Amino acid sequence: MTKKTAIDVLLHPIRLRIVRAFLGEAELTARDLAERLDDVPQATLYRHLNHLAKAGALIVTSETPVRGAMERTYRLDPNTGKVPIEDIPSIDPDTHLKYFSVFLASLLEDFGRYMRADDVDVVRDDVHYLQVTFLAAPEEFASFMKDMQALIKRFAGLGPAKSRMQRTVSMVTLPERPTMVRQRPRPTLSRIQRR
Repeated sequence: MTKKTAIDVLLHPIRLRIVRAFLGEAELTARDLAERLDDVPQATLYRHLNHLAKAGALIVTSETPVRGAMERTYRLDPNTGKVPIEDIPSIDPDTHLKYFSVFLASLLEDFGRYMRADDVDVVRDDVHYLQVTFLAAPEEFASFMKDMQALIKRFAGLGPAKSRMQRTVSMVTLPERPTMVRQRPRPTLSRIQRR
């Protein structure tokens, strides 16, 4: 996939859901995806599936004749959505804002879909949303991120099991810009006298 395609192809909440559906599954058919994303109209699902396949995010691994049509089996290209770290500085602020907007829209849609379910129980389902602010020097924050990435990698590497439920953990880190309080110059006696 090209650099542009790597992220731009995912700039749609349904495409993000399709990609996430491959978590823990090596290969899926369109029928498998339709079962997992049963709230997405079939025509819409197929359109986005084709878009991902044309962009190279999904790779066709086999084709099987089924009732006069070809059923394709897909696997996810492991580079989907990854931008090499050396390319990140070349992404302009407007593009970052576009990417972040889609990220937030997708997160809001995911949360809304959960809340619209018939059996919502945030305690039973261990649902969390929180924001934590802390102070850290650059090297301390780099250590925090390294530890966090190691923890994520450890859990992301767990395979499917009967007791495991797919969970989505979203994370945003932002530096707080120090507020610059400009002090107005105090009037001096000479300024007052000039009036």
